Amino acid sequence: MKIIDIEVYIVGFHKTDNNEWETSGATYGNQIDAQAAMNELSKETPQQLKLFKFGRAVPL
Repeated sequence: MKIIDIEVYIVGFHKTDNNEWETSGATYGNQIDAQAAMNELSKETPQQLKLFKFGRAVPL
């Protein structure tokens, strides 16, 4: 069995530093797509945005 390392990007947001981070549940397979989504959201909302990167291994 081979193991492939996959990175997943998630855009998180919160209103103030005291609030917990929330996400829309959407995941992105590469950083460019996630950054583009974050840039679009930053135009629409005054909330603080942050890009999270997660790694996971998927067996084949």
